Amino acid sequence: MYTFLAFISIFGGVVFIHELGHFLAARSVGVKVDRFYVGFDFFGLGLKLFTDSKGTQYGLGLFPLGGYCKIHGMVDESLDLPNNNSSIDHTAFESKNTIEKLWILSAGVIMNFILAIILSFFIFSVYGKQDQLPIVHKVDINGPSFGILSSNYRITRINNNSVDHWSDIIRHLNLSNINNATNPQNIKPINVEYLNIANNQTSNVQISPNLVEIDYYYPIYSQFKDLGAIDYVKDDKRVMAFIDIGIEPLPQAYLLPFIQEVIVDSPAEKAGIPSGSYINKINNIEIESWDDIINTLSNQTLEFMLEYEFDGEVNQVMVTPQDGKIGIKPSINKVNIIPDNIIFKNMKLSESIGAAFNKPMSDLSLQLWGFGQIINGSMGFDGLGGPVKITQEAGKAAKYGAPYFLAFMATISTILGFMNILPIPGLDGGHALMTIIEGVSRRKIPINIKMAIQSVAVIFLLGLTVLILLNDLKNLL
Repeated sequence: MYTFLAFISIFGGVVFIHELGHFLAARSVGVKVDRFYVGFDFFGLGLKLFTDSKGTQYGLGLFPLGGYCKIHGMVDESLDLPNNNSSIDHTAFESKNTIEKLWILSAGVIMNFILAIILSFFIFSVYGKQDQLPIVHKVDINGPSFGILSSNYRITRINNNSVDHWSDIIRHLNLSNINNATNPQNIKPINVEYLNIANNQTSNVQISPNLVEIDYYYPIYSQFKDLGAIDYVKDDKRVMAFIDIGIEPLPQAYLLPFIQEVIVDSPAEKAGIPSGSYINKINNIEIESWDDIINTLSNQTLEFMLEYEFDGEVNQVMVTPQDGKIGIKPSINKVNIIPDNIIFKNMKLSESIGAAFNKPMSDLSLQLWGFGQIINGSMGFDGLGGPVKITQEAGKAAKYGAPYFLAFMATISTILGFMNILPIPGLDGGHALMTIIEGVSRRKIPINIKMAIQSVAVIFLLGLTVLILLNDLKNLL
């Protein structure tokens, strides 16, 4: 029940704000709103409360998910036939010019992005920016710190600069050397002070850092640019660069050892391991995360025993790896967050404002990247999440506390805005596309054609919803 209430609060609130945007925009240009309901009144199953002086009926829908705004004289997802003559009814949607129509149609998306910005600003100004403790979790065996630093070392200073958060490490590393990014030979050694948590002793070491160059990708760069990372063009390709010493912080989250897919003709398939299995042990070593699987198998060349659980039964099989791999893929939906490894860093007001505007852009970029990965086949359909996935994540966010809950709500608001702006019939973007076509051609699309397009769109969207729901249930099992 707790998780369900969290879902209702987040998804319902976001949809309500979206519909409120349409309502306010319609009223602002003199278009009548026939109905405005809190919750969906599918099939007229709702509680009518009252009707105001402008003829808008207010009520409560049977399904407590957001809201519903019926614009007068507009063919929408309700498939109601406009009961007006737009040539003489100046309160009808169709009586307005193209700019006014687009304003009404876009207002819901605008409100979603405004909500995301407001929520993000509140989080950053009140709680601060999410960060990590400056404690070394892993040391790259091929990195500059191998043999010098170790796990459970707390970094306290970088080049005599105090370190309180993991971001401080990144910032001080970059500030010390990033100006030499285009000439790696000029990168200077850095001085690191650390506290050995095991014996409470402080030591100083000198480390020669590496320059790391990766393909420019906005969500990543947006996170690192304030920490001193730079971007430039190299070999006609835009890259971003930062200074690195080969250490990793305590994880904020980790993938559970859940097998989403078993590759055909792989050692795992030959051993009879089915998709949907949960790995418990490898050679009697307890497995808690997907990283545990990778680390355990990295140097494994001989046959080993793997214990997995599937459909409530525990099984043990012998597996012979190939190049340290057995041919299994994780589920990106099976994630466990570790709130104890997350801290918040205070931000200035100006920083909070900038971060608040940047978060929806970063979330939007990640969504575009994710869709691109699905389209080109790099990511499976299991990466899509629907009501079940949102419900699960909403429950987790509420459990972890207010900043996580509000941040997840901001992300959902951005995603809803993005989805609605797509030029698909039945969505705001689809309505906007038809409005633009009418404005450019100066000809009205016949009402029967609009109804036909809308009917097909509703069927398509319902089918897509069912497909995503089935995918949700598959990932749940």
